Amino acid sequence: METDRAFATRMVEQVQHIEHYRQEVLRVEGRELDGDSAALEWITRFAAHFPSIECYHSH
Repeated sequence: METDRAFATRMVEQVQHIEHYRQEVLRVEGRELDGDSAALEWITRFAAHFPSIECYHSH
């Protein structure tokens, strides 16, 4: 169960970051991205630096 919660928390945070990225691209570049396109770009650029699931386990 703890792993499920950690995974869910991490996914919610990623979705929030992707939505922020989508809005920032629109504001800065004037490009409108749908959710899938924003997710693909965000994953390509930032996912490698996103905290691993181990960081979400409570101690």
